[in-house]
Amino acid sequence: MQSDDNGSREVELVEKHQPKQARAIKTYEAILTAAAELLVEVGLERISTNLIAERAGITVPALYRYFPNKYSVLNALGARLMDHQNEAFSSWHETHVAGKPASALMESMEEMLRQTYEATRELTGGLEIMHGMQVLGPLQKVRLQSHWTVAEAFGQFWCDQYQVPFTAEVAQRVRIAVEIGFCAVQIALEDSRMDPNVALEEGATALRLYLIHVAQKAGVSLE
Repeated sequence: MQSDDNGSREVELVEKHQPKQARAIKTYEAILTAAAELLVEVGLERISTNLIAERAGITVPALYRYFPNKYSVLNALGARLMDHQNEAFSSWHETHVAGKPASALMESMEEMLRQTYEATRELTGGLEIMHGMQVLGPLQKVRLQSHWTVAEAFGQFWCDQYQVPFTAEVAQRVRIAVEIGFCAVQIALEDSRMDPNVALEEGATALRLYLIHVAQKAGVSLE
């Protein structure tokens, strides 16, 4: 049985198996619900498989049938959050970008950030999961890969809109744009001194200005 203390060792993040039967699905969901609630209540530092199992109403060995360690549980929560955010991104693209003039993408930056913000906020432990993806070593690669996935999708949309090749240089610059957007969303979620509307509005402005810079680098005039 693995310890939750990862030290310098590689940590297994893959779930042991995806449940198929109704009872197993119920247990699996109880584990994720318990972990999300505990993230809010006790934080990343104190959460453990013992606490998760106790909250879920199961034994620790029962938890280990699905997840090898707490990082695997947190990884599953992270994947669920990323899926939730990606659904918001897809909804934004379908509503505000697909089939619209090229300028529609730039004009709807705030709406994209707002939908990401709402998708994160409505998920129990959404902000805490974001923090975990940032600070927990075993999950950082997962977060980076997820942000690259978003960057590549957004970059392809952007290049299609402005009819420029999607090159490695464009991908790297769009990756910076994605981080600007996530930063604005995180500020809106976690900083009690900041009006979320201001954070999203100003974040969208920063994002637009940076994308103008990316366009210039790609030889595109947005005027």
